[in-house]
Amino acid sequence: FFFFFFFFKQKTAYEMLRSLVGSEMCIRDRVSTQSTWDSKKMLKLLFLTLTLSLVFARLGFDASAGPFNANHMSCMRRSGFTFAIFRGYCSYGAVDRNIRANIAAAHAGGIGDVGVYIFPCPRCGNPRNQVIATVNALRGLAYNTIWIDVERYAWNLNNKGYNRNFLAQMFDEATKHGKSTGIYTSSAEWSQIVGNDWTAGARFWLWWARWDGIGTLNNFQPFAGWRSCFIKQYLANRMICGVGYDANAKN
Repeated sequence: FFFFFFFFKQKTAYEMLRSLVGSEMCIRDRVSTQSTWDSKKMLKLLFLTLTLSLVFARLGFDASAGPFNANHMSCMRRSGFTFAIFRGYCSYGAVDRNIRANIAAAHAGGIGDVGVYIFPCPRCGNPRNQVIATVNALRGLAYNTIWIDVERYAWNLNNKGYNRNFLAQMFDEATKHGKSTGIYTSSAEWSQIVGNDWTAGARFWLWWARWDGIGTLNNFQPFAGWRSCFIKQYLANRMICGVGYDANAKN
């Protein structure tokens, strides 16, 4: 067996983004994803994580920009990415205008495993309608999972009761449309928004944000009723093939 060690200070999504409070540029809900690393370091890390993915897990990406085309996606596929998750609903309260083009491009580029994430707008109200609007916008397109993004941007952290009720309605609505349902979050984000004593999300797949540079799922740390994760987001703010993305792994 060969073991690769990545020496990063491990941080949750919340810890790495404290300096961005009040900004729309939060995790994947952003416009630009230009990497701050130099290209040589990025390529070396990508090579190592691709190597790990071949042994331990499948490599995928999520993106909130676009519109992408088939050439972008075929390049991502050739680079080793086997699944994609695109933003379908924005935190300011509207369906992402690029979502249909991005899903179509992924399929045209040979990436058939496609999911969609909803970045809720708590101040907009109508949590069920946010899910319905997303689903209606995607009619006729092939995608497998609706992910609900739970991170502290835009939430009132002093009203966990409201946040719990809002998310419970979103979760319930997401299960009604013939797709799998999952939640994107980390322990720190979940704790801030709804509290780690609230386990209502544990019956859904977890997409775990843990930016430690390790493209495997075996270092998961249980919280809020989850004992494992389905996907791990392990690198953020990358750029390749003209696509700004975050790197993910799943078994």
